[in-house]
Amino acid sequence: MGLLVLSGVGVTFLYWFRVEKDARVGQKATPHIKIFSHTLFDEVLQTFVDTEGRLDYARLREQPEKLETYLDRLAVAAPEKMSYNERLAFWVNAYNALVIKAVIDRFPITSVRKVKPFGGFFYRLQFQVAGKSYTLNQIEHEVIREEFVDARVHFVLVCASVGCPSLENRAFLGETIESRLEAATFSFIRNPNKVRLDSDERRLYLSKIFKWYEQDFLEGYTNVGEFLIDYLPQEDAEFLEVEEVGYHYLDYDWTLNDKQ
Repeated sequence: MGLLVLSGVGVTFLYWFRVEKDARVGQKATPHIKIFSHTLFDEVLQTFVDTEGRLDYARLREQPEKLETYLDRLAVAAPEKMSYNERLAFWVNAYNALVIKAVIDRFPITSVRKVKPFGGFFYRLQFQVAGKSYTLNQIEHEVIREEFVDARVHFVLVCASVGCPSLENRAFLGETIESRLEAATFSFIRNPNKVRLDSDERRLYLSKIFKWYEQDFLEGYTNVGEFLIDYLPQEDAEFLEVEEVGYHYLDYDWTLNDKQ
């Protein structure tokens, strides 16, 4: 009986903690492809994402063809031949598209935290991009944050959760990513559910994104508040310029950004 229990525990452990590989892992890249199009992903976003940044996962799961074809192309792309802005747009789109893929493959779920314990959604699901195998964690931290040192990327990477930035309903493109990074940063910081100042209490309520990635927001700034001054409404910005405040980090909402 004891052996059966141990065996069952072992099987359960392997199920939850094993690395799951997408079917594309192992394909060879095709470096001769010099132009990469995000049109298919753009069409997916326009079709299934509403103005509140909610995605209709149930309907997309029934009509995944465009997303799957886009991921086929991501798997064998050659971003090293792209310009800096094109590469940044490529990797942001790749991250967001693969998050969506990971969710619809396991839908219905209520949170990415329900997929695998201890952050396994980000650490133990493998995908292929540009001929190499990556987890979502590796794409975010070892590619995007390493190659593109820009704190604003945290406002366009969407981990399928309400606490994340809103999922935009258009794919990112190299020629417009600078303006869209700036717009996304303004949108996030001026959302009182993510950032708000209580001047009476001298307290700044912040998304935990500013705690988890504090060092990123210090690039060119002495503290997070100084970064925020560039994006907050004028009255709040002026208050922060002359007054000291305490930071209070909001609970992160991991509820799926699902369109109900």
